Amino acid sequence: MKQVISFFISLLTTSSIFSQDSLLVGKKYFEDQIYVGITYNTLTYEPKELEQKGISTGFQFGFIKDIPLNKKGSFAFALGLGYSFNSYNHNIRINQEEPLYTFIENTYQKNKLITHSIELPFELRFRLTSSPTIYQFWRIYIGGKIGYIYSSNTHFVDELSDVKIRKLSILDQIYYGPQIAIGYNAVNVYAYYNLNPIFIQSESSDNVGISDVKKISVGLQFYIF
Repeated sequence: MKQVISFFISLLTTSSIFSQDSLLVGKKYFEDQIYVGITYNTLTYEPKELEQKGISTGFQFGFIKDIPLNKKGSFAFALGLGYSFNSYNHNIRINQEEPLYTFIENTYQKNKLITHSIELPFELRFRLTSSPTIYQFWRIYIGGKIGYIYSSNTHFVDELSDVKIRKLSILDQIYYGPQIAIGYNAVNVYAYYNLNPIFIQSESSDNVGISDVKKISVGLQFYIF
């Protein structure tokens, strides 16, 4: 984790240099290279036994290289590297042994799934009224991302037990899907849809499958530099 933090500090320094270069009128400039996002995560309600309880949140940040495709910078391509944290509150209890999961009643106090990921975002960027001297503009960024879950854990608490499990084999570690950010200046509405299922195990102790459960994230994305 220290290596990841050091990496992003170096990217912030690089971004500051690019921001200074962007003041040169008539030169191609680099914009929106550091991003931070907060999201609300919702799981598709399939099967019908699946229920969510409480708020499931997400946080992401990273560096994305802006490559202008015209002199004004109003049209660009971007490719980046980032970190993502996601939590899910639901009624799927994940176990260490077979069956690897069961659906539980609402008598539990806590049942949270947490993942940490490295992501590769990519975007086609459209900016309105953009130029090397105008930093407030409307934007539409359309693209996608590919992620790898390098750490995961679940925490279950009820009146009789308090169980934590790490390195969950039930999750698909690779995920991918489309994303979009639309907004003005630094604040943007953000949405992402997970194309592949979150879980790789197909049946519970009740022979109910969760291999079709996917994720939708909506929230705000902030482009800082």
